[in-house]
Amino acid sequence: MVATTPNQSQEMTALRTFLLSVLPAGTDVVQGEINRVTETASPDFVVMTPIMRERISTNVVIYADCAFTGSIAGSALTISAVQLGTVTLPAPLFGASIPLGTTILSQTSGTAGGVGVYAISAPLTVSSEQMAAGQVLVRQPSKVIIQLDIHSPGGGTAMDLVATVQAALHSDIVLDSFAASGFDVVPLYTENPSQSPFMNAQNQVELRWTMDVALQVNQSIEWPQQFAGSASLSIYPPV
Repeated sequence: MVATTPNQSQEMTALRTFLLSVLPAGTDVVQGEINRVTETASPDFVVMTPIMRERISTNVVIYADCAFTGSIAGSALTISAVQLGTVTLPAPLFGASIPLGTTILSQTSGTAGGVGVYAISAPLTVSSEQMAAGQVLVRQPSKVIIQLDIHSPGGGTAMDLVATVQAALHSDIVLDSFAASGFDVVPLYTENPSQSPFMNAQNQVELRWTMDVALQVNQSIEWPQQFAGSASLSIYPPV
């Protein structure tokens, strides 16, 4: 089990939510490069297309051990006591009676990440025993460039829309919007917009302004990781 967060869908969701909050009502914001999809019904719309991802830092490696006492009945894992760490979902589940590859999927009750009941990926029957849900997180800060194509039938309207987006992305309100998304994504800068006419399916020219938006995405890749509970040391060669 390998989990990636924030993923591309979450990055685009954070940007789309912000764009919808600053553009006039009725302006559609959609993801680009999708086949067999017509233009939106709204005359004014924005198409978001990821075009580049660049590493801006070396990896940051974080080891997250988690040990607890738990029992399983069917697909329900009940954690009765936590000795170390917190359960970060989704998480691998390790234990003497746990088949390799079992995963903790979600929490159904209790303290978040702690004592409570969790749903697991396969039904089991396990009496109370020591279990673990350790992971290693590799954080990769990256710069992601997303191209915004802003369409409007009116030349002045298209320019006003792109000016609104550019001004908003360089204001304080953008930081609050991205923070509210809950994803580790923040805006960096925008390139100057340019006009690039678009030929539609009826061979008619539509006015389009294009602008690149740079986001910093602190993406974490998570792998299952078992940790030693104790270590036994001896002298070699024996004395």
